[in-house]
Amino acid sequence: MLMKWWIKRKEARHALVIKDHVIRYVGSKSPDLSTIFAHEERYLPIGVVRDGQIVHADTLLPILAECINEWGLQRKEVQFCVPDGQVIIRTHKVDGAIPDDEIKGQLYLELGETLLLPFDDPIFDYVVLGLNEGEKDILLFASKEKMIQEYVVMLEELRLKPNTADLTALSAYRLFHELEHTSPFGYTMLIQIDVTSTNMTFFHEHHPVFSRSVSFEVEQESWEIDYQADQSSLIWKDDEDALKSQLEEQVSEIEKVMNFYRFNVLQGKRDIGKLLVCGDHPYMKRVIERLQQAFSITLISLDQNNELRLPARYYDVIGLSLKKEVR
Repeated sequence: MLMKWWIKRKEARHALVIKDHVIRYVGSKSPDLSTIFAHEERYLPIGVVRDGQIVHADTLLPILAECINEWGLQRKEVQFCVPDGQVIIRTHKVDGAIPDDEIKGQLYLELGETLLLPFDDPIFDYVVLGLNEGEKDILLFASKEKMIQEYVVMLEELRLKPNTADLTALSAYRLFHELEHTSPFGYTMLIQIDVTSTNMTFFHEHHPVFSRSVSFEVEQESWEIDYQADQSSLIWKDDEDALKSQLEEQVSEIEKVMNFYRFNVLQGKRDIGKLLVCGDHPYMKRVIERLQQAFSITLISLDQNNELRLPARYYDVIGLSLKKEVR
């Protein structure tokens, strides 16, 4: 959604997602699952990236440079994801007489008055939802311009050519949509369960309408990288009770957000029809089992999907590679 003014020019996709604990890459000849030709990942040292923000660029830069060299990405056009926890999604109204291409300027005029955001340097994107009683309803996306620029500058410094930015929630939903698991009717809750955070996004008519991201206090030191011949993975090295406690905390947060949206936003008049569950948590099966116990709602998980040729933990970067519109 972000940077939607960039238009499609080339078919090849080189998608990168940088999280607190890992860098993942998917290469594809076109935005189509059948043309994916490469997938790679590199786990990061603790504390280099925190809550999606680059903390130690001097450490991240050489690691990313190694990845670019090993994965053959030199001078390639790349797509990347903006950290979901750093993005605000909300509905907003503007005067219906304002042309669509002038709405962005209007948003900046309203900043600090009718449009209040928790940061001073926003960059906007929006989707016009319709006209209602002389006002345009828009779906607004706002993020810190400085944070996005940090990613763009870093990628350009490594001689990559970033040509689109997206949200992992939109990328994940795009993948579910490609696999024909979405519906334009009713409300759908997308749940992304990752190692250090859980992101929950509600969709209506294929548009994200509410999002909440929760980080967890469990130290990354509790995870250990298991290096194997063909791939690496994370394993839990703390005691079993600590793992159970973390998983229960994640499920509890999901229940809280679900109940808040159902009763405070939808006011109990409408309900959530479907749960779409994905993530890179190494113990996803346990989490899915708990979610099935907690909710009597249709649940679809990528971990149970046989159509993916890649490990399900690549869900967001696969979805990013499916994005049609790039610069």
